[in-house]
Formats: sequence, C-alpha cells, structure tokens
Amino acid sequence: MLSVFVRLWDIVSSAGSGAVNTEREKRELRLLNRGLLLLVIIQSCCLISHLSNQLYRSAFLTAIFVSGLVMVHLLIRINKTNVAKISAILVINWNSFFMAIFLGAHTHVADFLLISAIMPLYFFEIKTRKYIFWGIAVSLIPYAVFHYFANFLAEYALPISQQLEIYKTTVPVMVLSMSALLYLIYNKNAGYESDVNQKEQALIGQKRMYERILEQIPIDIVTFDKEMRYSYINASGNRSVEVRNAMLGKTNTEYFALKGWNQNEALQRELFLQEVLTKEETIQMEEKQTDHLGNTSYSLKSVSPIYDDNNDELLCLVGYSLDITEMKEAEKKLMEYSSKLEKKNSDMRNFVYATSHDLKTPLRNIASFLQLIERRNKEKLYEDSLSMISHTVKSVKHLNQLIQDINQYSVADNNDSCVVIADFNELLNESIAKLSAEISSKRAKIERPQLPHLEIVPEHIILLFTNLISNAIKFNASENPTVKVDYMVTDTEYVFSVSDNGIGIDDEYIDHIFGMFQRLHSADEYDGTGMGLAICNKIIEKYGRKIWVESKKGNGSTFYFSLAKEKVSPQYLLKDLMPDYAELAMAG
Repeated sequence: MLSVFVRLWDIVSSAGSGAVNTEREKRELRLLNRGLLLLVIIQSCCLISHLSNQLYRSAFLTAIFVSGLVMVHLLIRINKTNVAKISAILVINWNSFFMAIFLGAHTHVADFLLISAIMPLYFFEIKTRKYIFWGIAVSLIPYAVFHYFANFLAEYALPISQQLEIYKTTVPVMVLSMSALLYLIYNKNAGYESDVNQKEQALIGQKRMYERILEQIPIDIVTFDKEMRYSYINASGNRSVEVRNAMLGKTNTEYFALKGWNQNEALQRELFLQEVLTKEETIQMEEKQTDHLGNTSYSLKSVSPIYDDNNDELLCLVGYSLDITEMKEAEKKLMEYSSKLEKKNSDMRNFVYATSHDLKTPLRNIASFLQLIERRNKEKLYEDSLSMISHTVKSVKHLNQLIQDINQYSVADNNDSCVVIADFNELLNESIAKLSAEISSKRAKIERPQLPHLEIVPEHIILLFTNLISNAIKFNASENPTVKVDYMVTDTEYVFSVSDNGIGIDDEYIDHIFGMFQRLHSADEYDGTGMGLAICNKIIEKYGRKIWVESKKGNGSTFYFSLAKEKVSPQYLLKDLMPDYAELAMAG
C-alpha cells in the first residue's frame, strides 16, 4: 500500500516537468503538484467524513472543490503552469467562500480564506510580487465580504446542529492544511537556500580560479577604485604579500611617499589615471622609473575604465604594466647597430662608386691602346697575336661591363631616388632607346600595350625593362626575335610580364637564375656578367613584391614582376575604358 502511494506521489509530482529545462523550474513544478495533491488528499478525507455523517450539502461542495483541484492538475499536465496557479487560488478561495455561505458561519470554513492568503507565497517566486499581492487580495477580500454580510447570508446556511457537526471536522482539517502549507513553504525556502549556497560556492570557486589565473599571468595587473586607490595587485605586480597588503587602499602618491620614491613619477601616474577617468576610454603610456639606487627601468602601462552592465556606474579601473626595459635597451643597441650599418653601407657604396669610376678610365685606355696597336701593326703581327689582342679587348670590355653591373646592383635599392607618378610608356621608351643597337642588329620586334601610370622610382623601372628585354633579345636564336611587354591588374597589384620566343630555360635552373653571377651559358656563347636578373630581383624586393619566370627549354620564357596597386593617372583610366573617345577628347 505504501509503495503504491509513493509511486502515485512521484507520478503526480513530476507531471508537466518534461516541458521545462532547468532543475529549478522542475523543482518548482514538483512542489506545486505536491501542494495540490496534499489538498486533494485532505479534502477527499473531508468528503468521506461528510458522507459518513450524512452531511450531503457539505459533501457536494467538497466534491466540487476536489474536482476543481483535479482540473488545475490537468492544466499543469498541458504546460499551462501560470494559468494553473491562478486557477488554483481562485478555486480554493471561492470554494471556501461559497462553502462558508451555504454551510454557515459556525462551521468556520471562512477561516480557510486566511490560510489560503498564505498560498501565493508558496505558488509564486518572490520576483513575481504582483502575483503574490494579487493572490493575497483574492483571499482577504472574500473573507472581509463574508463577515460583513454574514447576518444577511444566515438564511442560506445549514441548521446550527449540522454546522457544529461540520465544525468538528473543520478544526483538524484547518490544522492539517496549515501544517502542510507551512511544511511546503519551508521545503521551498530550503530549496532556495540550497540554490543560493551552491551559487555562492560556485562564485567563490570562480573568484578563486580567476585570482589564480591573474596570479599566474606574467604581467603586472592592478585595479583601482573610484578614488584611484589600489584595490587589487597580482603577484607579478609585487611578489611580497606584505607589500601588496600595504599598497591596498593607498593612492600612488601615498605609496611612493611610503617607499621614498620620486614623487614626480607618482604625480605622472595620478594624472594618467585622471585622464582615463575624464576621457572614459583605454589609454596607454610609456613610463620611465628610477628607483632609490638610481637604476632606470621602462614599462608600458595601460588603464581601462570598467562600468556596470548599463554603462552608467564606474566599477573600477583595471591596468596592466609590462616591463620593456630589455626591449628599450635592445632598441637602443639596434639603433646603434643600424647607424653603424648605414655608415658601412654608405662607405661601401662610395667605395664601389669610386672603384668603378677609377677602374673604368684605365680599362678604357687599355682597350683603346690595344685597338690602336692592332690597327697600326696589323700587317706586322702574327695571326695568333691579333687573336690574343682581340680576346684581351673583349675581356677588358667584359670587365668594364661587370664593374658597371656591380655598381648598378649596389645602388639598385637606393632610397635617395625620388618617388613620382611615372608614365610606364615613357620608361619603356627609354629602355628601348638604350637597347636600340641590340634590337637593330637582331632585327627584334617589340610588342607593347598602353601601360599605366604608377607611383614608382623611374630609374628602377628603366633598369627592370632594360635587363629583361636585353635578356629576351640576347638569349634568342629565332630568325624573327619577338619580345612582348604586357601587364594585368588584380585586386591589390599590377603584374607586368616580358615574354620572348627565345631558347628558354631548363626547369632545374629556374630557381637559381636570380642570384648574383648566375650564368647558364659560357661567355663564348652569350655575352653578359650574370648580374642583370640579380639587379631586377633586388629592385622588386625593395617594393615588397616578387619576380618570377615561367619557361620551357626551347619554347621561350616569360618573366613576371608585380608592383603594388596604389595610384593611377585619371588620363590613363579614360584611355583604358574608352580609348577612341579619349583620343578624340584630347585632340579636340
């Protein structure tokens, strides 16, 4: 019998709990179901007592009350919890009110209205105060109305003898109802207390975890209250617990005075914090600090204001400090090294320039004298002597070209050159003019589109075009050498190309051709120093871009280089979009 009752108790208690998510909501629902079940049990016992004593009117009213409670339980099962709570209060109160009228004042049934005035405290949470006040009013108003009109309603009541008989049942039911209600309220509050304790412990655990995290962070972290007094310092801020405790509640001025440190630095910190409060935003500063021994240290500090959820009230200031003393010292050394390196580079450029200048004159003299000897003594010299003179002149010219290329390589990334918006068409014309002898001798054809205007150092682009076109003509065994200059535009850059129908490059050499003095052929086959592509690569690296080649042996080569897409002449854009109309516009 007991197991059946326990099973029924569990089934009724869990009604409707499948539709809620949190444990707290499920517990609230179980408590509501249990309260209703206790009322049904108590009123069912009353019903049996009334029937046994042949108090049929009382039994009828009690049966209606029990039916109303069952309907409330059905509302819970269809997930109408709030409707069920309101319906339960109405059923209980108006049942007590009508029973008091039709049974009589001597039954003291009206006193149940005072008991039911406590029920909203059980049904609703404290945050829903309006429901609680409403439920209490629903109970007290009928109670007051009944007692005010009790004399007028006496004619509807049972005889006094029956009222007194019902009163014998009413008293124990009142005691049971009050006891059950107080127990349920106590049980509910105990659940709340358990929730509060669990959350409090969780918050304490979270606080300890955050404190441990802050203690392990290798950066000084501090917080200040509204009066700019220290409220928290982590272990990196100060390893000594005694010092940290001494700092709490003090301003920077007070703390610096306590330590005997420079008050000017304390004042700078105070002004820094005051600026954060005034601007209401995160501010950074670099601080130089000197201790009492004269040692200097540097730190990067940042402070942010922390506000409440509504962004109305300032909660605290949180700041961090990162020691950058080593970084500052390294920066100082780096600047010294950079200055020395720049001086050495300048000396090296001057040396290369002076050397190349000083070597060119004697080399030209040597070549000139040898050629003069050859012309004056051509008939007197043997064939092998003439051949040696020819090879010597050729070597002198090669050495002269090598000196010139080395000089160009050394100044290829020179930052002294002026950056301008240059017309690439004019730059290409200059390169072709420099190569006019080579182009004519090999009857080469140069194909080209209309090129853009870009922000660049003109000398760099002339060197690029000159070296790439020269190679395209030089390493070309075709009867009709053709060089095609082209470009395309991406979202971020311009990609230029120089294609040829020359001898091509083996795949195994493609990754090496941009190095210094890299030659794939002997000087007898093709002239050159192996510096041209190295100069091109150095120029492109200056602009943070790249140069590369696509080639197959015997099928020509295409060299690409990219430049940042920055500025384009409006005139060029007009030509590019509407070439015919642009020419007419410029002509007329």
